[in-house]
Amino acid sequence: MKSTLILCVLFMTLASVLSSTYFFGKETKDTKIVHRDKLRYEAIPLKKRIKTYTYNGTVPIKAISCYDFQNSEASVNITAGGIGYNYVELRLKSQRSYRLDFAIEIYA
Repeated sequence: MKSTLILCVLFMTLASVLSSTYFFGKETKDTKIVHRDKLRYEAIPLKKRIKTYTYNGTVPIKAISCYDFQNSEASVNITAGGIGYNYVELRLKSQRSYRLDFAIEIYA
């Protein structure tokens, strides 16, 4: 029983680490997409690409989805605003020698 629980936790951790989609917030039945954008920055050999993405809206944000088309080890962090605010600033960082290729969706 204990080993099954440990394997389950290990599997869930591994699945979340290998995921190529970042989702912040909570999507409900009345949530609608208010903004959609695609970002693509080419790779620089032996360097990480770090870019900031800013969205300013008129209604509070309920959820943010960031899909990595590269399925790489890129990361997305909220550096300002976010869920409950009218704006968000995202920091996107690529894996070394990989390009940044994301689809960003803002829900309200």
